[in-house]
Amino acid sequence: MDDIAQQCQPNHRKRKAPNDDPQDPVDPEHANDPVVVSSPAAPSSLAPRQSGSWPAAGPLWPTCLAFRPSPQKRPRLQKRESRRDNNNYGPLARRIGRRSSRPPRSPPHPRLGNDLEDIGIVSTSDPGPSSGSLLRLRDTVFTKSVPPSAISSIPIDPSSTHIPPVQPPINRNTLKELDLDVIIRNPQLRHELLFDPGLQFRPTATRRKTERAEKYWAAITTELESDCTCVSFDVRGKPHPTICACAHVSTPSLNPVVAFSPALQVVTLRMPSRIRALLDEFLEVLLLVIQPLSSVAGANISPTKAQQAEHIAQAAHIRSVFDPALIEQELKHKLFDPSGLFRVIGLTLQGHCAPMRDHAVELMVQVAQTCAPGGEGDKADAVRAVRMCMDILELMKLDIANHQLQTLRPFLMRTSGQFELRSFKSRKNIEQECCFQKTREWLAAAHSSLLSRTDPIPHHLYPPGHLKYHALQKNQQIYLATLKGLTDLVFTSPLPTNLGSLSVVPPSPTPSHQGSLPVILPLPGYPETSYLDNTRIILLSTDAVDLTALYMFLLLYRQLKFSNSKSPASRVVSDEWELGKLKQEIRDIGSARLGYAFYCGEAVAAISDTEDGIDAEELEKWRSLKQSVVLQIAMRAKSGITMEGSSLPAVDESLLAVAQRWADANIQHNSVLSEMLRKRLRDAVFDAVVGLAYPGRDASGLNADFSMLGLRTASNRPSSLDAKVAGTGMEALGEEIGALADHISKLALIHLNTYLPLYEVEHFLD
Repeated sequence: MDDIAQQCQPNHRKRKAPNDDPQDPVDPEHANDPVVVSSPAAPSSLAPRQSGSWPAAGPLWPTCLAFRPSPQKRPRLQKRESRRDNNNYGPLARRIGRRSSRPPRSPPHPRLGNDLEDIGIVSTSDPGPSSGSLLRLRDTVFTKSVPPSAISSIPIDPSSTHIPPVQPPINRNTLKELDLDVIIRNPQLRHELLFDPGLQFRPTATRRKTERAEKYWAAITTELESDCTCVSFDVRGKPHPTICACAHVSTPSLNPVVAFSPALQVVTLRMPSRIRALLDEFLEVLLLVIQPLSSVAGANISPTKAQQAEHIAQAAHIRSVFDPALIEQELKHKLFDPSGLFRVIGLTLQGHCAPMRDHAVELMVQVAQTCAPGGEGDKADAVRAVRMCMDILELMKLDIANHQLQTLRPFLMRTSGQFELRSFKSRKNIEQECCFQKTREWLAAAHSSLLSRTDPIPHHLYPPGHLKYHALQKNQQIYLATLKGLTDLVFTSPLPTNLGSLSVVPPSPTPSHQGSLPVILPLPGYPETSYLDNTRIILLSTDAVDLTALYMFLLLYRQLKFSNSKSPASRVVSDEWELGKLKQEIRDIGSARLGYAFYCGEAVAAISDTEDGIDAEELEKWRSLKQSVVLQIAMRAKSGITMEGSSLPAVDESLLAVAQRWADANIQHNSVLSEMLRKRLRDAVFDAVVGLAYPGRDASGLNADFSMLGLRTASNRPSSLDAKVAGTGMEALGEEIGALADHISKLALIHLNTYLPLYEVEHFLD
């Protein structure tokens, strides 16, 4: 075989015609084995999407998963004795006739086939594989008495993880979402960039994805070593150790072929070959990654003519040395040498990748070099080199996407408002949303709440009494009503609140593989215009619930300490340091989600068996944590908190009983006290949000520079917040209130930057 790396010239070797190579015929010795074999199944919409390099054909599975034999072909159910019924015996008959004078042998025990046919190997000096999926069990019996319905009734899931994927884990479809045009047209991604300027793409490594990748590359290695693509299931459709059917079934071209073993009650699917699909996808992904950067109007990104010409030349050179059809034939004849090809690929990648990827490219080339003639590498090493190269190509695509994202960041942020509003109006389901009915109701409720407010809204930039809502202009009222509405969404979630809803967050939508705009539906009860912030609002709602629970625990401590004082002179309010120390102890005991304390009382436990989202074991866990927090509060109220951290005394049973009764009665969802304290916190957070986000207009319109948001801390928060919490027991919660207000104000400014023109034009408050 010519050395590809030394010549580096277009490959002029000729491929064999398709008819020159054997088409994986059925072994003549096993051709008439009585095994129930179904023909290729009918197409279905459940199969993985075939790439452009595949022949146009239907998917892998029938629609009903019946795996019935095709009516055009007769199942191979002929008996071996059928030859004796034929009058034309040929030379075989003559040889048997000449031996007829010998005494007959004793009849053998009843069985089907001979020993060689039972174990599925040929009688040669080289006994073949002695283990693995190619070893046929000696007691495997295939009969012809099984009706076709026995196969059609077996429930095989075409999406089962037991079946290795047909396409490689990294392919053009998985990398499509990293294309620049998909990034530009993805509203969710551009919206997230406003909240996180350092947003970057990273490779995902979930357990399910890793397992499927391992199964795929193991299937590739097995096919190269033994030409076996079988996968087996039992009669219940559950995964089963592979029973190879290659001796009975030829390799299908498009759809899997099913073989059934009644004796073992095992169904074996012989899948189409994955080698050619891998080679085609490998080549296309390689050409996709090394192409020049895409151009974007208005973003000052466009490839030069020199870059385009260089890519065309490189693509032509790679296609000349990487011929999938030729490589497939060389693999069948065990003549393929990957060392030269990967030297060429390594040089090409090093000219395009970041310097930090050079080491990985060199390792890939070294692994491929071990597979050269005379090397120590085997086919598993060749597969490892291909896998390493695909991983490098994915990382290079991520590097390119991150570079483009950071380059386009000023352009994306400058046009974010117009783009999101245009995307919202062009959504396919906008006509079915009753002309923003939920949004109108949401803003109207916030407007009515502010109109009923008697005291003016405090603001550190205005004199006291200046912000009287009913005296403001209409556009100012819309602005403040939006701030009020977003704060109310955080503290009063329209979703049913239970133990499950605190931990279940809807996943963020992913970019479409075809580059079209994803259809993202708003959550029930939420305004239509908040559809891009569903996940963020729910996370802020859990923070608000946790803050309310912490507020109530601190209130319990203050009441216990006040009631435990022996003289009126000692009944003093706890200082900020003491409450701060207690806050840390409560978080250490109750973990980060204190809000579960509202949903683990006796009333919830009584209905835990019938209400969705509440697990009995999880319920008991959080009930125990709640009791532990109450115990710690009771002991601290008895002994106090000192700088030295003195040891806790024995538990005062009477004080602990009072604390537990108070917690069971009040730290409950929808209790009177919890509702009152939640509203008090909501009003304090709203006043802080107004101090951070109002006014939002300057001489050039609504400020779209969000880079300075999130920089305020408890030390420089608005003074109106300190005045609001004074004397309410929230003095120790100023830092938490300020942080929550900061997140809501950032959300509100981004929301108003997009939808304030819509609210003003559509007259939402009329």
